[in-house]
Amino acid sequence: MWNTVVSHLSSYIGWGLIIVYYLVALVYLFITEKRKERRIVFIYMPMAVLLIFINPLTAMAMKKYADDEVYYRLLWMLPVTITIADAACEAVIRLRGKAKVLVAAGMLFLIILGGRLIYTDDRFSIAENEYHVPQEVADICDEIVIPGREVRAAFPAEYLVYVRQYTALVVMPYGWDDLYVYGTDGSSTHLREELEKPTVSAEKMATEADNLSCHYIILSEDKPISGNPADYGMEEYSHVDGYVIYKNLSMDFTDPYA
Repeated sequence: MWNTVVSHLSSYIGWGLIIVYYLVALVYLFITEKRKERRIVFIYMPMAVLLIFINPLTAMAMKKYADDEVYYRLLWMLPVTITIADAACEAVIRLRGKAKVLVAAGMLFLIILGGRLIYTDDRFSIAENEYHVPQEVADICDEIVIPGREVRAAFPAEYLVYVRQYTALVVMPYGWDDLYVYGTDGSSTHLREELEKPTVSAEKMATEADNLSCHYIILSEDKPISGNPADYGMEEYSHVDGYVIYKNLSMDFTDPYA
């Protein structure tokens, strides 16, 4: 159990400088903060969360009744950034004259030093539009959305997290288990597995789309397909930004509850 606790703590801390700032801020507030309600929020509550988190019994319970992802998220309850900000502001307020400006500038420099440019991570990119989603997602959703009702569409894996950010009218055929546990219940992973194969079977794609009442399937134009989707009721509906949108003709597109 200790290995699990240490692993999650290490993952949360990263390279550690922000956590050093947080611990310094905690000590500072513990010494200087006299207001009871703020001590509860910034000191007592985080200490209680940490004690619960590092308790091996908590790790055992989480392993039995939840999963590592839920256990890790306990650390999200720590008010790291606002505690650092509060302690820094409280310290600067106590100063006078040039010292206030110099200390504030020094703290800002340390904050910058403790982070890194988010775009150095391949998972993040500069926003292409006001919705902060890839433009392909917006364009594809605009092409398939039907005002006033939901449609179910199977997007490529790289776009799954963005669709719901753009519109609530386009929903996924995949549930939590399929995306993160990958098929514990076997209910809808067959479609995802098929779409992620090097070559997609048109017959299997259409069959799984029917099983999940999936209105559309979106594939890259470069994705090889064995068989003709049209022979299995999958119409080549449109081409958008390098992707092919296949429309499942077996679905009812007029009934808002279909």
